[in-house]
Amino acid sequence: MADPVMLIEQANNRGTMYAVVEQDDRTAYFYLYPSELLASKYSPRPCWLRNLQPAPEKKDIAAMKEGLAPMLEARFCNHPEGKAPLEAALINIVWMEEGDGASVFYDGELLGVIPGWTLYSEERSVAYAADCIGAADDSMMFPLGTPATNQLHQRVAQATAFWDDWTSETNQTWSILQQQFLSAYEAALGPVTQYYAIDGDQWPPMGMARFEKDEVVYFLTLGVSIRPMPWVEILYSDEAPGFRRMELALAISKKDYSEKEIMNLAGIVSGIADRPWKQVTWLGEGHTISSSELPVPYESVVLSAALYNGPAIELPKMYNDTVNLYWVSPVTKPERLFAHQNPNGGYELLEKMIHHGINHIIQPREQVVAG
Repeated sequence: MADPVMLIEQANNRGTMYAVVEQDDRTAYFYLYPSELLASKYSPRPCWLRNLQPAPEKKDIAAMKEGLAPMLEARFCNHPEGKAPLEAALINIVWMEEGDGASVFYDGELLGVIPGWTLYSEERSVAYAADCIGAADDSMMFPLGTPATNQLHQRVAQATAFWDDWTSETNQTWSILQQQFLSAYEAALGPVTQYYAIDGDQWPPMGMARFEKDEVVYFLTLGVSIRPMPWVEILYSDEAPGFRRMELALAISKKDYSEKEIMNLAGIVSGIADRPWKQVTWLGEGHTISSSELPVPYESVVLSAALYNGPAIELPKMYNDTVNLYWVSPVTKPERLFAHQNPNGGYELLEKMIHHGINHIIQPREQVVAG
């Protein structure tokens, strides 16, 4: 029996997941593997693509006992006699925009999909294949079906169009988006005083604009919302378009903090901007993030749109999704521990902060919880 041969391996945009297509002399499979840093948090996910030999009548337990990829049963595949082996040159991987799921094309035809949301499923990994025509009750494999029967076709087409747009030599999307966001910020805060690139020369383009108004220094990001965040699709389902995109903002009292302290805080925001994709996580209202760069007595920050009480900032939609603008506010260790005491602790902390008159502007304040 021949050993499996890797036909293609491709990492996602941040190297957190790897897409692999392998085949031996019996079957071909598509896999998504987490990077080494995430291997303890997430598991590999398999997607059967085709049998290369006649399919077994029953579940291929013998192969699994030998640590081999199982062939799909005859009644569940559209080629019970087997198909020709895949050719590496005809394989193409298309990642979902979040970077946690992917699809595989063969000679221009969609062959298999591993959706991002299956990464977070505690029950089992799930995958969809074009050559699968049925599934057992305990199966991980399901038919991909047609665009009329499975919305994954639309999701893959959307992802394909997204990457085609951003890799086009004539792409003007960033210059348009950049101006839209800057115009929205300037309408509320006045002209930009400085602009910083915060993408580290990696895609997507991300920037941070600085503003000064009424003795307050503001920093607001743009471009972070180009990518939807991981996790949100499974957490919010049909409401995901309202929560999967974000930009970050910071407001600091110029009278109370030095320029060095102000820029350190801006650096924290810059570091948070890529966090969802580097760590395959998500950020939202009430989430806290620790940092050693904060001025005493703070040791973490909390994200909140609710803290903001300034002039309205009307952000443009991103691919028809709402973009949430989360203000970064420092919190003490007891406040962070309070936020982690129960599932809604972050909201409860923000309620206490707002009750004590704390808003989006960072300035000296009293701690809002005992500690």
